[in-house]
Amino acid sequence: MNDPITYEEAMSRSDATHWKRACTEEMEEFVQQKIFSSVPTPIGQKIVGCKWVFKTKLDEEGQIERYKARLVAQGFSQIPGVDFNKTFAPVTRHQTFWTLLALAN
Repeated sequence: MNDPITYEEAMSRSDATHWKRACTEEMEEFVQQKIFSSVPTPIGQKIVGCKWVFKTKLDEEGQIERYKARLVAQGFSQIPGVDFNKTFAPVTRHQTFWTLLALAN
């Protein structure tokens, strides 16, 4: 069985209860980690869309182990300089990581 491509497809299948639970777990994780909150739409601002990505995780024998749902932002719809000015992505170099481990040891 193939993984669903859209939310509507996932919710119309026979295993919809599993996909719904996976979506709920993802949203609860966002709230728990305080990376998601509902806010009013700013006037005159474009809203970044989002999409559910579904993946069935299988065990070594090929049996379904877990249903995984991810909510991803459609950042490709943003225009640099209009919708955002800075991009930040924290990255650690391996050398820095090993130095910190050596210091901690």
